[in-house]
Amino acid sequence: MTEAITVIGPSKAGFSVAPMTADLLSSVVALEESCGLNSRGLEGYGKMLSDPNAVLLVALAGAGPVSPVSHINRVIGVFSGDVVVDELQIDNLAVSERWRRKGIARTLLKRALTVAAGLGARSATLEVRSANSSARAFYERERFTPVGLRKRYYANPPDDALLLSREI
Repeated sequence: MTEAITVIGPSKAGFSVAPMTADLLSSVVALEESCGLNSRGLEGYGKMLSDPNAVLLVALAGAGPVSPVSHINRVIGVFSGDVVVDELQIDNLAVSERWRRKGIARTLLKRALTVAAGLGARSATLEVRSANSSARAFYERERFTPVGLRKRYYANPPDDALLLSREI
């Protein structure tokens, strides 16, 4: 379904939001890894691109069109998740460290919630490291509330996963 999403932006902060495409996957995976996140990898994202219930978005630096040569350093944010029945299951939301605190994560999340609602989602859920206080504060500001805890869910470094949810 993400192929029907049009580019949003450019924003005053110098970025736009667009659907994730196959030519951006290596940049998406590299960004997730640089942020310390587990990634679906090139193969996993390649499969998700054909899933009509997947919600796959990128934030791109600048406002011009993406070309195969220029996109590599332009992916500055990523959102991945998919709608299962009536719930958006959020996998990853990441923003390049030097682009944080510019509204990119909020923009990606809000657009993803809109797309998910169009796919029939009525709620959104995610897991976040219990020790990740900045991410927890972000999700709290976005009206996510704790609904559970998975002890020792993360291995490297060891940490619990806090389950968060909100209505869309």
